[in-house]
Amino acid sequence: MATNLALQLQVIEPDTDLNSIMIGNSWYSDDVWDLRPFITAKSTKESQKYIRFEYISDTDMKGTVKQYAYYKLGKTKPQTVRNYINGYLPMFIEYCSINGIHSFADVTLEDYLNFNLWMKDEKKVALQTGFISCHVVEEIIRIGQIKGWDVPQFHLPKTETANQLWNKKRSMKSNKTKPIPEDVFDKILYHAVHDEKDVLTKAGIIIQSQTGLRINEVLSIQEGCVKRTSDGYDYMEVTLGKTEKGEPIIHKVFINDLVKDAITELSEYTAELRKESGLKELFLCRIKSQNNKIAPYTETHWNDKKLRYFIERHDIRDNKGDLYPLTSHQFRSTFVRELIKRKVPIAMIMKQYSHVSIEMTAHYLTLQEEEVKEIYSDMILSPESKIAGLRAKEIKGKLDDLFHGKTEDEIDDVISGLAKTMSFNPLPTGVCLYDFRRGNCTDGDGCFFYNCPNYITEVQFYPILKDELDLLEKEMARLKELGQEPAYQVQAVKYKYLKPLVESLEVQLNGKESVG
Repeated sequence: MATNLALQLQVIEPDTDLNSIMIGNSWYSDDVWDLRPFITAKSTKESQKYIRFEYISDTDMKGTVKQYAYYKLGKTKPQTVRNYINGYLPMFIEYCSINGIHSFADVTLEDYLNFNLWMKDEKKVALQTGFISCHVVEEIIRIGQIKGWDVPQFHLPKTETANQLWNKKRSMKSNKTKPIPEDVFDKILYHAVHDEKDVLTKAGIIIQSQTGLRINEVLSIQEGCVKRTSDGYDYMEVTLGKTEKGEPIIHKVFINDLVKDAITELSEYTAELRKESGLKELFLCRIKSQNNKIAPYTETHWNDKKLRYFIERHDIRDNKGDLYPLTSHQFRSTFVRELIKRKVPIAMIMKQYSHVSIEMTAHYLTLQEEEVKEIYSDMILSPESKIAGLRAKEIKGKLDDLFHGKTEDEIDDVISGLAKTMSFNPLPTGVCLYDFRRGNCTDGDGCFFYNCPNYITEVQFYPILKDELDLLEKEMARLKELGQEPAYQVQAVKYKYLKPLVESLEVQLNGKESVG
């Protein structure tokens, strides 16, 4: 997949022969992993294309670090993994060596906390260095506890300790991009479509809101970017320039008539600028400070000028009466929420659009893991959530205790911490709270049968569940009429658990306090 920079690596099972696994040009057992096949960008120094483990003298510790490195190579960019292992982890290995710690399993909570004090007081490291070094060690322990590696079993605090120890909480919090509230989103889209006179602003907001693309991808679109498939679907091509290989990738993204019309209007509006400059981009402007030079819009200019002026011009305010502090990246997470509301299970999009090409759905699928999890966690865990399921009352009670006496920002932190530490698996109609540290789920399809105690849903899924209940009732009536008793009984079991769920959500929708 074009946007997936992690590597497709062989899954390590308990009986896997580690000596038979290759990473790039190296074997798993080697002390140096040669990642040159995966890092081909010319800007990367040759020395930074290797992960080196020879600095770790203790065999047990080296084994755990290799497990972590291999796991991370399947999740994130090889360059990032290399930086973690060779740029930030050596600090912890040095600390362990000084203090006679020979295995991750021997690390105590006191060791972990003292390591951070040692970095601050003895090493006097920069804030970012301390934070990332702490984060890597913490991640090895957290993931290792789930995966069964040779790591300590003490419980790390619920929220990321690295944030608190290195005062990164505030700056990290600002990186969390929350969706635009629905009423604000409706106003933004309404004014963009009906009232906005600036063609570029109008087009940018419409395209982002309807596709979930990043602003740098939107600003990259060029003349003739709109195409049509052989069976009549419109799509647009956008360029993603920042890839691991250092080469631009073309995304193909489905579009609706709103986007198509906006691109047509934009194309006509900037036609003269393209003709005069020879540039092909559609988002162009004259830079007065540079003798009216024609250039493509930048992301910074877009956020600082276009969006801010748009909000002021149309007086779009939040629920506190303040002008809404819109940033372009919010459209991405809002798009995920809108997909969920429209009953589009994101995992199904690949199947639905497979008649076109994999590239065409790549950007939808990259949304899935972190951003969808964040949307679902806000939906299910927030104080305003209205949930249903066998454990709903118990969960609500615990959440109420956690939120008691906390500010809105502190509650956001609690939700974010919970989403990271609890097993939290998004489904098309809710979430599964099964903890995979207890082993594999006994029934892979159990989440979709509504008697599963790990299944929780929320009122935003009510329309989907109500439709399913209505269809189920019609199907049961049809089977009854045909005398197909065994098939009827199968549907009746599902109906028995689905009906109370739907009724519980209906009660909460009508404003009565009940979770069931």
